Formats: sequence, C-alpha cells, structure tokens
Amino acid sequence: MISIAVVIPLYNKGLHIRRALDSVLAQSRQPEEIIIVDDNSNDEGPAEAAKYTDPRIRLLRRSTPGPGGYAARNLAIENARSEWIAFLDADDAWTRDHLAAIERLIDAAAPEPALAGVFSGFEIVELDGAKRPDRYTQRYGRKQVELLDFTRLLQVWLELEECPLWTSASVFRRDVLQEAGLFPAGRCNRGGDKDLWLRIGAIGRLAACPAVTAVYYRDSINMVTRSHSTNVRHCMCETINGMLARGWSEFSVPLRKLFNQEVFSYAVYALKGSRVDPVAWRGYFARENPIKFLILAAASTPVLSLGVRGAYSAWLRLRR
Repeated sequence: MISIAVVIPLYNKGLHIRRALDSVLAQSRQPEEIIIVDDNSNDEGPAEAAKYTDPRIRLLRRSTPGPGGYAARNLAIENARSEWIAFLDADDAWTRDHLAAIERLIDAAAPEPALAGVFSGFEIVELDGAKRPDRYTQRYGRKQVELLDFTRLLQVWLELEECPLWTSASVFRRDVLQEAGLFPAGRCNRGGDKDLWLRIGAIGRLAACPAVTAVYYRDSINMVTRSHSTNVRHCMCETINGMLARGWSEFSVPLRKLFNQEVFSYAVYALKGSRVDPVAWRGYFARENPIKFLILAAASTPVLSLGVRGAYSAWLRLRR
C-alpha cells in the first residue's frame, strides 16, 4: 500500500480553504498526511484551517509570501514523510474518489519502475456556473490509462496547445519531485508548475488517470493568473534552453516548438494591456514559427503594437 501526503499552499484564500479541506476529508481513500502551508496570509484562511482537529493535518507557516505558492509547496514536500505527494490548491476541490482512483492506477502500474507521476481529469466551473472538462479529456477521453514518456508528453502538450497536467489533479513521487529540483521558488511568479512538470517528464513516465476527479473553480479570489502579468519571460524558457544545450537532439524540434508555444501564449495575454516586452520572447525560434515571430516583433514595436492589439481584439470579437 502506498502512502500519500496532501499538500495545500494557503495565501489569502479564507473563502475557499474549507471547501478544499472538506473535499480531502471526504475522500473514500484517506491520505496519510495533510500539510497546509500558510504563506503569511492576512485574511481568515489560517484561522479557518486551524479549526480542523484531524491529527493528520499540519499547519506550517512561512513569514514571507512566495509567488505562485512555489516555496510553500517546497516546504511541505521537504516536511512530508509519504512516498507520494498529491497537490491541491486552496481554492480547488476533489471529487470523493480522487485519491482512490490515483492509488488504483499506481498499484496497476507497479511493475513500471519509471512511473514518476499521475494526473487525472478535472472539471472547470466558470463564473456563471457553466461546467466543461479539461482539454485533455475533451481531446483524448478518459476511457483507459495512457502512459506518457517524454516524447509523448511533448506531443500531447503541443497538440493541446496547453500542458495536459493541472496541479490540483496531479500526484507525484516525492523522490522524483526532489530529483527534478522542486518548484522554481524565486525564479518566476507564474508558470512554475509547468516548468516542474516538464523537468519531471524528462525523468520518468506520467500516467493519465481514466477519471475526472478534480474541480477547478474560476470564481476564486486572489488567483495568481489574475495578479501577475504575462508580459515577462516565461519560466520554462531557461529550462528548455538548458535541455537543448545538453544536446537532447531527439527532442530538439518539439522542445523548440514548446518554447515558442508557451512564449507566444504569454504574449497574447500581455497584448490585452500593453505592447509585448522584447525580453519576454528573446530567443524565440523563428524558423519553427516565422509568422508568429513577425507578430511578436510587431507587438513589441511601440507604433505597430497598437495595430496588433486592435487586430487581436477584433479576432476575439469574431470568436464570441
């Protein structure tokens, strides 16, 4: 039987932490540990968490808030005793059988020595209450287990145009998280989750769980995606450049394309408010995507960026 620690970073999520914790305590397969790390919140979140008396719950505290919850998760991982780490953000939740489904998959894959992590499907709840499945589930379905080696991970990531793993639906071996270098605390404000998943994917296989067992609420307060600009250099840029510099020739093309994809995605969001900072897309591989390269160049030019933003706004209106 495997052991599982649930890790929950907490920063000003007082309105949501009980929903997250209740979903953990309602699991049909209970975790061995529940580690909450308060990132120096200034709301009622820590007090709400402290009301729970379950002896498995540990509330750790940090004196300085860490962007993205990366340092908080790292602290929890270092303090965990369990073999597997299940991540849950304080504003998300799990269905009753999340950990049970994960454990069944891990047990079934026991002969697979390189299994580094497992990710399930998740349901997205929009501001108006509308619900939809994650993009991996929409594209490939969840009828059977899929094992993703690094080649397949890159292929799926590029096909979906987004990372197939989502933090609150992902569980990893603790030793693999440590081997990969943990979350990039101090190196970036957002995108650090994907940066770590990429590094883990290069170490061992990832298994797609054939179930939708997590819930992502878009009505959450204090979301990182709303509080930090994308008009910055993507956290994954240096990681990918490092992989390419080490001569990973068989992965060079998909890695370059992934670099471009993530950088361009950040630029698209940045265009909503300002011209794109040239530093944000430095090193873009023009030969892989020449048209998007020209768009980025125009979006970074003070005069031309206005036209690009106008064209982008028009395109968004047509999509509605």
